[in-house]
Amino acid sequence: MITVNFRIMQEPLKFFQRLLERLDLNQFPSFARILASMDPVAWTLVILLVGAIGIGLFFSFSTRRSFLQPDEVETTPELLLARLKQDPTRLPPVAIVSRLGSEATLELLEYGDQIRTKEWRYRWNGVREELLRLLSQQNAFGPAYALARYYRSADAQEPDTLRIRRTALVHKLGLLRQLDPSLDGKPAQLRIRCHPAEVEGRLGFEGDALWLMPDEPAPLAEGPVVEMDQIEFRTVQDAELQMHIRRSPMVGGGFRLRLQKRRNMWVVVEEELEWVS
Repeated sequence: MITVNFRIMQEPLKFFQRLLERLDLNQFPSFARILASMDPVAWTLVILLVGAIGIGLFFSFSTRRSFLQPDEVETTPELLLARLKQDPTRLPPVAIVSRLGSEATLELLEYGDQIRTKEWRYRWNGVREELLRLLSQQNAFGPAYALARYYRSADAQEPDTLRIRRTALVHKLGLLRQLDPSLDGKPAQLRIRCHPAEVEGRLGFEGDALWLMPDEPAPLAEGPVVEMDQIEFRTVQDAELQMHIRRSPMVGGGFRLRLQKRRNMWVVVEEELEWVS
């Protein structure tokens, strides 16, 4: 039995031995003879071949590393949102909206308005204004509903005048709806010039809110003041509102906001700066 197995194992060895004898590898020229016989054309072809192989290997490994390493912007929406919460200027606003979508952009807006440090507010204000403008340009249900929730005006059972005023307040002051007190500690005050038939209600302003008739005299301001004029309705779905914000007797500005009712929800679609001091 052992003898038969040994003979079976010898057959492949004899086959390869006969194959090597037929090839007669000893007749191939040596490496030195090959080099001596090469002319400039052959050398040029060899150099081009080596260069092509080198370039192919370089791009192969560099491209592979770029896909394997997590990039700062080409990431999942969850990771991108977390990075934007650390630095909102990491991406331009148009890229933020396109990559996050309206729901995650809403989360970023609500988060950004909660941070009160000066460094954050300096970077956040411009990004926030552009995000709101980009969302307001889209008439789809998702962006309109996200904006309405941010403005806290998604309750269709609430009077339109309250929803419009709250929307304008959040748009200008952020989700917290507050102004820093004056240097001597006087708190801010909200003054609303309303129509006699207008329904009064809570707007979430952090401070006193006075509802005044059009001709009613206003008390002397001791601290920062936010003033709202009467709402001007162009149509039942289009309105304008003037706001005046005075952070001090010498620093302030006037704004005209245009609002539209989209999907039964009010959003700011245009803002015009009228004066600044």
